[in-house]
Amino acid sequence: MVKPTQSILDHSFRHVPAVATSVMQTWRRFGWQPTTDDERKRRCSGAPGMAPEERSPAEAWPAQRAVSTVAANT
Repeated sequence: MVKPTQSILDHSFRHVPAVATSVMQTWRRFGWQPTTDDERKRRCSGAPGMAPEERSPAEAWPAQRAVSTVAANT
């Protein structure tokens, strides 16, 4: 478990309400970069000649298909 860098009991602690935060900015501070549409399509294009929108969820996500198969066999 990661310990917080500053205690909420510390007098210098400043509370920031959730509505005043940006998840995207927080992730970017730690090096996250959003993917482009082309990158997403390339990653999801498992079936040749078929757009990701045209495939079933099982075809789009092979790992999920494997989990479903294991669950069905138990």
